[in-house]
Amino acid sequence: ALDALDQHMPGLPVAVISDRPVMGARWLPMDQRDKGARWAKLNLDLLSPFDDTLYLDADTRVHGDISAGFGILSDGWDMALAISDRQQGELCWQCAEDERATTRAETATEPLGLQAGVMFVRKSDRIHELFAHWRAEWERWQGQDQAALLRAMYQAPARVWLLGRDWNGGRLIEHRFGMARAT
Repeated sequence: ALDALDQHMPGLPVAVISDRPVMGARWLPMDQRDKGARWAKLNLDLLSPFDDTLYLDADTRVHGDISAGFGILSDGWDMALAISDRQQGELCWQCAEDERATTRAETATEPLGLQAGVMFVRKSDRIHELFAHWRAEWERWQGQDQAALLRAMYQAPARVWLLGRDWNGGRLIEHRFGMARAT
């Protein structure tokens, strides 16, 4: 994964949040608290040494120039991420039914499903507030992170740019959805 990123974005500084060092990247140590390492993602705003950060799940592979994502942040957006292919009745399909029902009830709407396996984030007070709510919402079920993100966005709105499918599971950034999870 790091080789592919370096091939398409040579010189991009890289840091990895992990319970052990990874060759070719700055190591940001964090004990693995949950099976999917979601707690590391939810602390990105506190752990990343960069003002503008591209977060990639471990099961993603970059296949092209992704600098446009950083351009979106420099244009004033707080975050950029892709919408999920699964909406409405399939919204947050990977979460327990009680969490999906709670998400719909607490957002008082039919929220737009988002994918957080690839996201660009610019540090700001608004992002720190959003991530604090995201962590608190994730703590309620401690499972998947997507429904918790939707509830957190309802509580702490941010300026979010929606990326197309190519950015998460498409030609630009391949997402192997779950292939890197420990068994």
